[in-house]
Amino acid sequence: MPTGCYEAGPDPKMGEIVRREKGRMRNYETIFVVNPTLGEEDYKEVLKKYSALVERQKGILVRIEEWGVQRLAHAVKRFDKGAFVLMNYCGPSGVTSELERDLKLDDRIFRFQTVKIAEDVDPQELVQKEKDKKKEPEAVQEAAPPPEPAVQDQGNQPEKEVSDHDG
Repeated sequence: MPTGCYEAGPDPKMGEIVRREKGRMRNYETIFVVNPTLGEEDYKEVLKKYSALVERQKGILVRIEEWGVQRLAHAVKRFDKGAFVLMNYCGPSGVTSELERDLKLDDRIFRFQTVKIAEDVDPQELVQKEKDKKKEPEAVQEAAPPPEPAVQDQGNQPEKEVSDHDG
């Protein structure tokens, strides 16, 4: 177990005391579907609102992926499309209940689902991994030489005779 500051607390599953390293949190993903008819400003305001809510609840936002407008499997509130957003964040257990309560009350949100990814993670490590992922494709593009034109190998195939006929 790594060295550092620890806090003791009851483990509800086992009824015993568990020691957790301070600074470690649970990792969650929440995907939600936003009304596709919102203007750009309103859409950005929705993203800001829920990012700020996670941070107010002592959570750390790892990443937000905007998947764009996608077709829904069935109509929801008379819409057949929705703008999908995936939020990955770390926080204490209460962060999800507050986020889901606000998502439920917001008319701009059609559907949402939260999944716990991991129980005990270091949020700074996850944020660093995300930064490295963003830097990696840029470094690969700079270092990679331009692709060479593909040349087909004819192998052992007999050569075809080409003749010029004036017909």
